[in-house]
Amino acid sequence: MKNFSSTTKQGFNINKINPLWYLAMGVATMTLTHMTFSIEVMAWVSSVPFLIYLSLTQGWKSRLTFFLALVLAWSFVVTKIITDPIPLAMVILYSIPISLFHLPGYLIWSKFKDQKYALFLFPVIMVIMEWIQYTFTPFASWGVAAYTMHDNVSLIQTVSLFGLAGLSFLIYWVNVSIANIIIKRKTAISTFQLPLIMLFLFIFFGSIRYDMSKANGSDTITVAAVGTDSEASGLPLPTKVRTEQTKTTLFKRTRTAAEGGAKIISWNEAAIFIMPEDEQEWINSIKELAAELNITLVASYVLPISQSPLRYENKYQFIDFSGNITHTYLKHQPVPGEPAVQGKSPLKVADIKGTKVAAAICYDYDFPYLAKGYGELGADIVVVPSSDWRGIDPLHTEMAAFRAVEQGHSVLRSTRFGLSAAITPYGEMVSQMSSFDKNDKIMYATLSTKRVTTLYAIIKDIIVYLSFGFLLFFTIISIRLKNTRHSI
Repeated sequence: MKNFSSTTKQGFNINKINPLWYLAMGVATMTLTHMTFSIEVMAWVSSVPFLIYLSLTQGWKSRLTFFLALVLAWSFVVTKIITDPIPLAMVILYSIPISLFHLPGYLIWSKFKDQKYALFLFPVIMVIMEWIQYTFTPFASWGVAAYTMHDNVSLIQTVSLFGLAGLSFLIYWVNVSIANIIIKRKTAISTFQLPLIMLFLFIFFGSIRYDMSKANGSDTITVAAVGTDSEASGLPLPTKVRTEQTKTTLFKRTRTAAEGGAKIISWNEAAIFIMPEDEQEWINSIKELAAELNITLVASYVLPISQSPLRYENKYQFIDFSGNITHTYLKHQPVPGEPAVQGKSPLKVADIKGTKVAAAICYDYDFPYLAKGYGELGADIVVVPSSDWRGIDPLHTEMAAFRAVEQGHSVLRSTRFGLSAAITPYGEMVSQMSSFDKNDKIMYATLSTKRVTTLYAIIKDIIVYLSFGFLLFFTIISIRLKNTRHSI
């Protein structure tokens, strides 16, 4: 506390404010930053009050208080996306794990904040923890700082360079630099210059990249998202009469979409429930439909395999224009709590008249590794049958735009209970359709038949690897410094 107080004599002394007020401000700024009803600019300062609180306090009690405040903040954030039919218990299911992943960045920074190079410690650890979360846990990339820029088309372009990690690093870097200025006043102002320059360069690059995309002519293909009338999501299962009605409507809309020129058509996730004894007849009918209409069809449906407890396959059949099934896909990443059989099959890409087309199901595309897999297979278009709910609409569709920009492929997201969209490799939604609007549940769009090359697809998660390298470097320096002090 001595060092801290001496650096604040020339200006406003932050010690005059009770530290708990900084904690309260942190809860407020974090709540306003993430998920729906967010304020984009808050992302650049959302961590600042928390960092100030940690610099003002010491001891395990203050750290426990901080953790509880962090959980409270993320509980408020997650509550914003909880609407029917999602239970309120989902709040804790996500808020506590996300808080635990963010906690090390704050605590380690607060312990070593006065050491040389400590300014980079906070963004480095936060980026590493985010990467661990969306690479190795079922919580995907929800809560990642980069998503706070989902409405900023210029900054979204930067994920084509360094992925989510690059943009998140910049956001956290700006936050800790601002906190440093407030804590250390004049002695820290110079540290803000570099992240400010990087932010300017990112905006400049993104603006130029997005504008140049408008001048690039390319071959296109007409695609369509066809919506379902089915609202089934569990027990009780729909009756045979209801299933037949859903099938008739799906087929009718698919025919209409084909007559409108669509060559690739996707249904929503869980477009229809098919019983195991009816599946073969069902598969024959959708193969005949695709061949008759000369279309590529991603026919997504649910196959219950038990009712007590409920267990099902959440899957699609990928059918080419000749009526051949190129592959069957089960959802690879079921949402935590979803009673779906997890798909394990290798990712596949189908060559459709020179265009490489792939598909995933909804939550799958919240995992960058899966999109990376399709990028390595050279996918030009990825179809994503999806099913959302009010609370995450349209945020969940906007998150899919990050996968498109990262890998340089187009995305057709056909969504039940949410926003369907056709997304270019630059993150632009060239066509949108809300399932909550009164419409014919058919969305048309034209997308490029070829992907664009991105730096991120080549260098992959180099920012994460460099972050691990910096952490090792900082650890070595800290150990040497500690040994030097002991030897004096």
